[in-house]
Amino acid sequence: MGSGFLLKKWLGSLLLPLPLLLIISVIGLVLLLKQHKRSGASLMLFALISLSLLSTRPVANALIGPLEAQYAPYLVDTANHSVEVQDIIVLGAAQVADLSLPLLSQLGNAGLARISEGIQLSLTYPDARLIVSGYAGGEGRSSAELYSAVAQSFGIAKSRIIELPEPKDTAQEAAAIAPLIEGRQALLVTSASHMPRAMGLFIGRGANPIAAPVGHLAKESRTKLPLYTYLPKAHYLERSETAWHEYLGLAWQKLNNSAERPAPSTQLRNAD
Repeated sequence: MGSGFLLKKWLGSLLLPLPLLLIISVIGLVLLLKQHKRSGASLMLFALISLSLLSTRPVANALIGPLEAQYAPYLVDTANHSVEVQDIIVLGAAQVADLSLPLLSQLGNAGLARISEGIQLSLTYPDARLIVSGYAGGEGRSSAELYSAVAQSFGIAKSRIIELPEPKDTAQEAAAIAPLIEGRQALLVTSASHMPRAMGLFIGRGANPIAAPVGHLAKESRTKLPLYTYLPKAHYLERSETAWHEYLGLAWQKLNNSAERPAPSTQLRNAD
């Protein structure tokens, strides 16, 4: 595994809300111990209030909602069936390849939602290939292999499945899959919050799949919720963290695109 990839993962992990705010609170504590009471107390209070707000449903939904709203769900009942779907792509997600667990229990929530949608779409479009990706990440079995095993257990023929266990992140997935779907009609299945970044990377590779987002998290009940549902909860913090991760990924993607874009002077010289 490349050092650049590991550095990106470490940096991205440290910039997520919980570790970042814990680091800020530790700095605040150090300042308090060094008699910088006002600065130390302010940092610790900021970390506590931020952590509390990010753990509430309204704030978590406000963060993740705009990401999930960018691409509408692909509803089979209203889809244009005159368009032949030739490929169904399911992007990788975190997994724990523990053979002592049932097959579906080895997938995380995101992976379970993605492959479930992939299987449903495969049953709807029986002639389409199912392209599954994702590396092992230190586990004994990759996301791609787990997805394939789950799909086969639900009756999808192995001959229809293309496994790509090498890509380590979405950028590598787009690079590996784009040539496979060139000139073909493909559906891209990934988490709704992840879809904007994934589509951007595929389009950057010259591919233009149809988005089929799943695993929507910013779901609001139509009934009036009791006040206790607005209290901070760990799963709302996880939702905020998911959104934060995607915003960091989009910022990194934008930074890379800017770095790769030729300077205007270079473009003029090439035109001459």
